[in-house]
Amino acid sequence: MELAPGFVKLQTLKKKKKQSGQVLVMRLSSMGDVVMATAALAPLKAAGLKISFVTKRAFAPLLLGHPDLHYVYVFDKKEGEAAAREQFFQWYQSQQFDFVLDLQDSWRTWSWRGRLRRHARVVVARKERLREWLILFGRLGRWFGFGRGGRARKFRRAAEDLLSAAGKFPVVSGPLTSLAVTEAEKQSVKGLIPQGEFAAFLPGSAWKGKEWPYFPELAGVVARKVPIVALGAEKDLACDEIALQGRAIGSVSLRGRTNLRQSMAVVAQAKWVIGNDTGMLHVAEALGRDVAMLEGPTHSYLGFSPYRPRSLLLGLDLFCRPCSKSGRFCPRFGKRKCMAGLSVQAVTEKLRAWGLPC
Repeated sequence: MELAPGFVKLQTLKKKKKQSGQVLVMRLSSMGDVVMATAALAPLKAAGLKISFVTKRAFAPLLLGHPDLHYVYVFDKKEGEAAAREQFFQWYQSQQFDFVLDLQDSWRTWSWRGRLRRHARVVVARKERLREWLILFGRLGRWFGFGRGGRARKFRRAAEDLLSAAGKFPVVSGPLTSLAVTEAEKQSVKGLIPQGEFAAFLPGSAWKGKEWPYFPELAGVVARKVPIVALGAEKDLACDEIALQGRAIGSVSLRGRTNLRQSMAVVAQAKWVIGNDTGMLHVAEALGRDVAMLEGPTHSYLGFSPYRPRSLLLGLDLFCRPCSKSGRFCPRFGKRKCMAGLSVQAVTEKLRAWGLPC
């Protein structure tokens, strides 16, 4: 093929893009996944990169004050998907990123990649759908499972792959995930919580099938010795039942009374945090708290379980586990034995051995 006149000369004289030292991390949803995405930040920061993070408005408060982040871009669809996308790209092009780390790998970020690649190198943490199929439907989690904290470790490996491709090999240590709350935020919720040591109960979930039904009964045992703070959304009526069990020693329900940052400030001061497989439990771990997670339809094979060495995982050894990420459909004709069969006595014994007075 004959080249157009001047083509070779233009290619030779084309200037190489000057490196800005900036990287964009993308994880739009959901709460637990955004928290686990913070596992990617430490190696990027150790490599000397300036990190920006894009997420949806509902989850942006999670990242306020994070010491590794330079900027958090809020993806807001209030004016529609197309308008939000164009606003994002206007900002993106103005920043001159060297790298983009896509930890979402959704249809939305897939559609963005063509334009993203015009300005930066894009690395994607691919969804492992075949692996999930083998775990959920092939019942091969023993061999193909992600393990405790597996999703967060996957995000960290994606960051390390990006850096190794760029010839950077930083060594990092410390917690896998991380978030931050200030002392001022902790002080602002002091009037809502008991003085001294307390346990935080998180009885709700975005999915009803992941909710353990016996939190009020467990509170009746725990609240004999330890006050409880029950945290949840307005719909989580179990919070009020939990608080009733220990009102005499200062237990309280904060159902619908705290925003996300206030909830973070509460769990950051709890001695013990007990809850379902939910985003706020991952928040607690990222704030340095050991947690006890009650798992039913999910399992450590799926990689969403706690990762801290002293965090506790509670669940029944059933062949049907895990059945899904959400517990929307129960293969036992709706009986949900994974949750209904997990007794208060069994949970109490595990929590007592864990160090919770009960």
